[in-house]
Amino acid sequence: MKILLITPGINKKFNDNYFAYKHMANNNNTLLAISNKENINKGGRLEIDPEREVDGSLYVHRVFNSMREQQSFLRRKAFKKEIKTLVSKFQPDVIFCEEISNLKFAVELKRKFKVPIILRTEFAYDADYPYRSMGRLLKLFKNSLTHDLLPVLLGGLIWRWAYANADAVVSCYFGDASKEPMVQNTPFHYVPWPTYYPALDGKEDCVKDRAVFIGAFDPHKNLSELLSTIPELLSKSPLREFYVVGTGEDMSVIEKLKADYPDSIRHIHTLSREDCLKLIRDSFFAYSPATRGGWGFIGDSWAMRTPIIVTHNHYGFRDDVDSIVTSPKDIVKRVNALYENESEINRLRDGGSKRFFENHTAEAVGSRFLEICAQAVRSFS
Repeated sequence: MKILLITPGINKKFNDNYFAYKHMANNNNTLLAISNKENINKGGRLEIDPEREVDGSLYVHRVFNSMREQQSFLRRKAFKKEIKTLVSKFQPDVIFCEEISNLKFAVELKRKFKVPIILRTEFAYDADYPYRSMGRLLKLFKNSLTHDLLPVLLGGLIWRWAYANADAVVSCYFGDASKEPMVQNTPFHYVPWPTYYPALDGKEDCVKDRAVFIGAFDPHKNLSELLSTIPELLSKSPLREFYVVGTGEDMSVIEKLKADYPDSIRHIHTLSREDCLKLIRDSFFAYSPATRGGWGFIGDSWAMRTPIIVTHNHYGFRDDVDSIVTSPKDIVKRVNALYENESEINRLRDGGSKRFFENHTAEAVGSRFLEICAQAVRSFS
């Protein structure tokens, strides 16, 4: 299969999706990726990629200079001829379009080359949370008179157009897993964001009195819960060290914990990905108080075979299978049981690892993408 990939960024150092696409190319397929030269690395710095790159049967053409240029309807017109020449030589069987901002151009290519489109998005549109998808655009239409009415109406119209012009829609947000498509004849799929991680030495003896949280300090991470649970854990369980890696809006929560428990709270603003994985691997358990969100820290805990304790079931966690699902009220009891029962630790390690390798690796995600592409090609022809 020849797959045309239109993506806002593709870089093996900073974008885990790269390895899902590489897996697709490794399985008797050819991918032509159209992208831009800008990439934001995981430290927040801007880096410029080469215009052309070849990795086996994955061919990358970074035609646009910047993501803004790629997303701009007017500025993108200057590159149409060059892209259509590339695509004409490639003759794709299917278009895999990342993000709705690229869809209009993908639709033009669909009409010219008579091939189906797969639209992949971070969030599918939800009228109850209209700013999760196309947030910056839709917020322009919010005002004190109509409040969310115009953004909801506009978002609904745009996304109905997207569903009508795509031959399948893929969301990588778990909250969309049970969502019905906006247009009934358009297949809708949930496929998680892939993870690629460096090979590390196997899990050795961990630090038995250490736990860890890693992530941005955003409101939905619910860090205020730590103000009640961490003191309880430090006084009523074997926990003696709690590592927190990250920064963000709720920094004051961590500052207060550091002031109250200077010998126990270890805050690190940023670490390399490999060092984050080592910290998780070497901790006795990971703890997430998040009420919603992605699965990066959770998946890394599963990959590193570190039991994950959650207090809000926002990711389909299976208690005593791949995670401990508890409440702030009962967390001390569940943590103490974990310390007392080594067989439970091994079961959680095995369950989390199994879920990770079956669903979340770049290989698993790339295989799902291939299935969806093949299904769309069969239905279209």
